Amino acid sequence: MNFIMVIIICFSANCQAVWDKQQYPTVNDCLAASGPVKEYMIQVYPTSAGQIYCMDEQQFKNYEEYLENGGKPTIEEYNKPSS
Repeated sequence: MNFIMVIIICFSANCQAVWDKQQYPTVNDCLAASGPVKEYMIQVYPTSAGQIYCMDEQQFKNYEEYLENGGKPTIEEYNKPSS
C-alpha cells in the first residue's frame, strides 16, 4: 500500500489542499518526509495555519472525490464551533 502526503494550508478561513505525486511505501516514510515540509511551510508562510495528512490510496481517492464534488479543505482549527 502506498501513502500520499496531503497538505492543507489556510490563510484566514481560506484553505487549500495540495499534494505531491510522490507516493511513500509506508505511512512512517510519509510521516518522516512531512517534518521538513512542515518546517518549510512555517518559514515561507508564517501567518498561515495548516495540517499534513498521510493518506492511503483509498483515503486519497475519497478525498479527491470530496473536493471534486464541491467539498472544501479545512483544518480542525477552523472547524471548531464558536462559543
